[in-house]
Amino acid sequence: MTPSTRQQTIILTFVCGLAFAFPIAVWHLSAGNPVLYFTRELPPGQLPYLFSKLTGLLAFSCFWVQCLLALAKGAPVLRNSMPSLTTKGHIRLGLSTLGLVLAHLGLFFTAVSLRTGAPAWGLLLPQFSQGYYQLHVSLGLVGLWLLLLAIFAGWQTYRGKRGWRKVHMAWFAVFALVFWHAFAIGSESRYGAMRYVFLLMVTSLTAIALSRWSFALRARKQTPLAARRSIDQA
Repeated sequence: MTPSTRQQTIILTFVCGLAFAFPIAVWHLSAGNPVLYFTRELPPGQLPYLFSKLTGLLAFSCFWVQCLLALAKGAPVLRNSMPSLTTKGHIRLGLSTLGLVLAHLGLFFTAVSLRTGAPAWGLLLPQFSQGYYQLHVSLGLVGLWLLLLAIFAGWQTYRGKRGWRKVHMAWFAVFALVFWHAFAIGSESRYGAMRYVFLLMVTSLTAIALSRWSFALRARKQTPLAARRSIDQA
């Protein structure tokens, strides 16, 4: 391992450590000792609701790390400070993010169903005219459908169908929707220090994305037309 690679690994470990440790710490401070929830009688749905909040926070952090590493290769500001993410690593992080998102939705669905005494099928359909809370739940649901589309597009791109690459760029809309969903109605994500962590995540990712796209645009303008066509067809 070269000194440069070692430094990149240290930086990545530090960033990932903070990205996942901070949400867990905030959740623990908010919820208290989770072991006690297994030894006490709780209102219906309280236990899955508690862990739905944790999986939601971790899903956002995992998504942020994946986007950060995916952008690192082409963003001048991160090129020498973050290691390049391999295709397999990108896929694994994407599947981990999807798993956490589905766990968040599944636990929340279970919590509401237990609380109301009936399956909460309405949570699986967007409802934009049922009040503030339901609106932002629906935005999170739209983010999930777009995430599934982006993952499918990524799989098609991996199989060599490069026309799906633009569809895969829906990740930015997914990140924006998920951020607003969490920031508007999340129990932990909109209060205390976690509020500023979320703002830092979305601001940093936006700045890095703009840096990468600006760099790519300048490089494209400097590339001869024939070479561009060759690259696009590759």
